[in-house]
Amino acid sequence: MELVSAIPSSSAGSAGWLKGRVIGALICGFFGAIWMFEAVYLGGMARPVWLPLIWIATLGFIIWPVVRLRSFSPQPRSSAEGERWASVSKTYWGIVAIEWGLCAGAANWLGHTHRYQLIPVFLGAIIGIHFLPLAKLFRVPIYYVTGFVMTFGVLATVLIPNPHVRNIAAYSVNGLTLWATAAVILWQDWSQRNESESH
Repeated sequence: MELVSAIPSSSAGSAGWLKGRVIGALICGFFGAIWMFEAVYLGGMARPVWLPLIWIATLGFIIWPVVRLRSFSPQPRSSAEGERWASVSKTYWGIVAIEWGLCAGAANWLGHTHRYQLIPVFLGAIIGIHFLPLAKLFRVPIYYVTGFVMTFGVLATVLIPNPHVRNIAAYSVNGLTLWATAAVILWQDWSQRNESESH
């Protein structure tokens, strides 16, 4: 999963940093929706009571950040911002490559050993861990919370004896953690914008 700020090393509060943070919220909302739809469909819960709620949340987590991103004044990236991105891009892509490699390896191994219902647990733990270096790299502290909650939360689902229920719980932990991250980022952005406009 990519969780990248547009200008990852911009100073907190700058237009590039704010825009990058909103992009992170959009990506969290999108991938959170994928996990939640998997929980519903693979968990056999595709009923009228759940699908509208997930669709409403999904549209909210996509439309809100998209509208917010359109509110930023279009301007070319400055040379300083380009240099900041260049200084961290190799590290970022290295993190992403390791994450995707581990996810692919875990999914293949679990499929080969017929432990399919542990796939969401392993993927959730790997994705959660990858938030930790991104939090420092992109200067987004909430990613530390996301990483720890997602990793330990999904690992705790292995204590559920019923495989079907465990599967639903793992998908839900992953999806809800990402949605919560998006909600916090968007709320912080909204609060800071209102505070700046009132001064």
